[in-house]
Amino acid sequence: MLSWLPYQIRHLPRAEDRDARRRCALAIMGLAVSCIFFTLSSEANAFDLFGYSFSSDGIKKVSETKPTADIPDPISYKVNLSSSDEELTETFEAASLLIEKQEEPASGTSGLLLRANSDQKRLIAALYQQGFYGGTVDIMVNGVRYDKIALDKNLRGSEPVTIDIAVTAGDIFTFSKPDASLADGTALDLNQYGIEPGKPAYSQLILDAETEILADYHEKGYALAQIDKRALEADHKTGTLDVTMRVSQGPIARFGQVTVTGNKNVDSDFIIQQANIPQGEIYHPQAIAKANRNLRVLNVFDSVIIKPASAIVADGSLPIEISVKERKFRTIGAGVTMGNLDGVGIEGYWVHRNLFGGAESLRVEGSVGNIGQDDIKDLDYNAAIIFAKPGIIGPASKFTSKLATESTNSDAFEKRSVSGQIGLSYQWTDALSTSTSFKAEFARITDSSGTDSNLLFSTPIELEYDKRDSKLDPTKGFYLLLATEPTINSDASVSFVKTSATLSAYQALDKAKRFVLAGKLSAGSILGASKSDIPTDRRFFTGGGGSIRGYSYQMVGPRDSDNAPTGGRSYVTASLEGRIKITDTIGLAAFVDTGNTFNSAAPKFNQEWYTGVGAGIRYLTPIGPLRLDVAIPLKEIKDQPGYGVYIGLGQAF
Repeated sequence: MLSWLPYQIRHLPRAEDRDARRRCALAIMGLAVSCIFFTLSSEANAFDLFGYSFSSDGIKKVSETKPTADIPDPISYKVNLSSSDEELTETFEAASLLIEKQEEPASGTSGLLLRANSDQKRLIAALYQQGFYGGTVDIMVNGVRYDKIALDKNLRGSEPVTIDIAVTAGDIFTFSKPDASLADGTALDLNQYGIEPGKPAYSQLILDAETEILADYHEKGYALAQIDKRALEADHKTGTLDVTMRVSQGPIARFGQVTVTGNKNVDSDFIIQQANIPQGEIYHPQAIAKANRNLRVLNVFDSVIIKPASAIVADGSLPIEISVKERKFRTIGAGVTMGNLDGVGIEGYWVHRNLFGGAESLRVEGSVGNIGQDDIKDLDYNAAIIFAKPGIIGPASKFTSKLATESTNSDAFEKRSVSGQIGLSYQWTDALSTSTSFKAEFARITDSSGTDSNLLFSTPIELEYDKRDSKLDPTKGFYLLLATEPTINSDASVSFVKTSATLSAYQALDKAKRFVLAGKLSAGSILGASKSDIPTDRRFFTGGGGSIRGYSYQMVGPRDSDNAPTGGRSYVTASLEGRIKITDTIGLAAFVDTGNTFNSAAPKFNQEWYTGVGAGIRYLTPIGPLRLDVAIPLKEIKDQPGYGVYIGLGQAF
């Protein structure tokens, strides 16, 4: 959001005086949309999707602008904006409220003049932001200056009202030598903060300098550092801007008592434990930021505000207040996935996020897949109950337990199973996390070699390092996942270790992040047992939307005489994808996926590889892009379709 300059700029004598405020940035509005995933609270009775509202009253189109009938005394108008500097015209247009709301009639003459008055301030602030402190803004309504028009004048007869905005930039001002010091008189060098004599006097540089100065002192433990005085003077004779600044650093503070407000059902002691603010240590803002993240990831709060007290108490400590607003704890959700190769999948869940006051969650979920591909008896079913308890051995830890049942009918095998799992995860840093668990599974597997039942015990271990800027639509950074799972059967006759690694990287090619190059490399190996001794469902399979697009699920790799996939002991896949954002809501992608699965424990790079190429469209939403991909295989597989269609939420990787 745009914010005004927190001070006035004093102009030395000149022909005209102007108000001074920093240009506000346009509010970005997002559409909360997804056709494959939406969440409804227990009290929800409607939701919006692609510009339509779905409720018990039916389906209605959501208006993008306020209906004219709802606006008292509506007045329509048209705006013409001109600038002495054509290169800045778009900047001024973006700052104009009149232009932003041109499609929405103003409410009477007073409403129109209020918009014009707002534009006067916005456009002058936009001039200041570009260093033009001698610029002028003239706004004419039907040929008359807007501030000369009476509020009760009737403009309805001249609709659409013509508004002409003329912006004259003038010359760019430069900084003179700044005058900055601490409260005790110690000089403060503003050069290191971008306020340098002779440099263009962009107003944003002043705001940035103030932010950086306070951040520097906060980092040193001066929690109450503040700007005591600021003064700006524009000298129109010399074309310079004088900056005067006084900074009060205050005493070094230590973290003091932590209190919690706003909570009703989440325990205060638990909140303090999870925030993990180090009481007694010298104040540092990273601890506040980390505490904020620790509380937000609990998924029980709509908002978290952590603020220091305004003064240090007698013992030299600084009290900290945590203010929270609890969210609705019970939620139901549903999702749909679609593809011509994998059919339709439907999933749903119910979750309670705060069972006993410590953010303990209970989730019941189920899914049905493969709809439309085969007979109803061949559908895939999955159901699970998951319990999670954060903070079990410290704020960064989480205990989980899961009971699940599965019925799978793929081309490779049929599986009927029930499993139980308990585990512990730990978030070491913002990027690094690890998890380990113990899992027991009883399964009956039917494949081309017959039916076999087994009871397996395993210890899945994972290490995750995530430096992406977004999980659903990354534009920079990388993601690494290392996994290993030692497994043994109930009579110890078969044991093996399944390992895999996945590395994905992302890089925007332009400053606006509209062009993004993404790559992914995955590999895995199973050691300790022959392929025939490894249960079919524990082998590696490739092919489908998660690995090599263009091929059916699990179809890439070894197959038997009936062309049914049998899986392998190792695999390698690689993907390269180019993503282009066409508009704020529409994106395109082109990609190539390649790889194979091998019978041997190590990949055989001299064997044939399977490659799929394709393109897709993205509908960009606040919760991630809605993805539609179409891919074709470059190497055909007998009796398999010649293309694949995939729909999902979030990028493919």
